[in-house]
Amino acid sequence: MLQRKGIKRRNHWRKKGILVMYNDTVSDFLTRLRNAFMAEKKEIVVRHNGMVEAIAGILKKEGFITSFTKDGYYANVVLNEKMPLGHIKRLSKPGIRRYVKTTQIPKPKSGFGMVIVSTPKGVLTGHQAKKQKVGGELICEIW
Repeated sequence: MLQRKGIKRRNHWRKKGILVMYNDTVSDFLTRLRNAFMAEKKEIVVRHNGMVEAIAGILKKEGFITSFTKDGYYANVVLNEKMPLGHIKRLSKPGIRRYVKTTQIPKPKSGFGMVIVSTPKGVLTGHQAKKQKVGGELICEIW
């Protein structure tokens, strides 16, 4: 980019080495998690929003991450090295949404994996959604 004399180039597109423009923050969060576990990193920085916070809360309860702290638009996620993430996949994407009834909530790995579902009662695991008898949008599957 050419700079004119007297005009300073604004560096508002980057903060902490992360691009600010996102189309799907949930997919970005899941991809960063997957890549961090594969690269054996201990901590990642992700863009923060309510859905990402809810998914991180579930992952913290299940033991995949140890902490999730907010810092403005971004959040720091510390990964649990003792419980590695074998597989994480986004199921419902912006182009193709997947909605399920209570009876149709999948059990990945014959019940050893888990799915995360966005329901009217909040973001829940598949097991919790079946207990509360609510369906919703499938977010991701993890094992």
